Amino acid sequence: MTTRIEIEGLDRLLTKLDGLENLTKIKPALKAAAVHVMGAIKPYPPKSIANSPSNPTGRWYERGFGTKTATGREYPTSETLGRKWTVKSRDRGLTQVVGNNVSYGPYVQSAEKQAKIHEQRGWKTDQQVADEEADTVLKFVKKEVDKILEGK
Repeated sequence: MTTRIEIEGLDRLLTKLDGLENLTKIKPALKAAAVHVMGAIKPYPPKSIANSPSNPTGRWYERGFGTKTATGREYPTSETLGRKWTVKSRDRGLTQVVGNNVSYGPYVQSAEKQAKIHEQRGWKTDQQVADEEADTVLKFVKKEVDKILEGK
């Protein structure tokens, strides 16, 4: 899943900032923003009949385990999507990447590949979260930029 939150004008700002000291001051804000985005994409939607043994199909998905059936068959397929989100720094901390390496992740939360059933059950896509959190991300960065421009 690859979705980007672009900060318009960041390139111009970075050229105006003098020295690595100022760039270093922005890195914690970028990291905090990424951790915030990760926190927004991690939550599972509410459980549904698909997660319940009372599912009339006789099959249900138990979060953290996988598929179970009324006949007692079990298929441990869960890779614990919610626990596998990470934030990694690139470009000496000037790029933050929120990611997940669960094999089925794109079919659950990628805007390009999300299965219709996951959309119907309320799973947010990477793009939805990026769109919803863009203003907050900008506030994290703007706060630090304002400090730098004020000489703090």
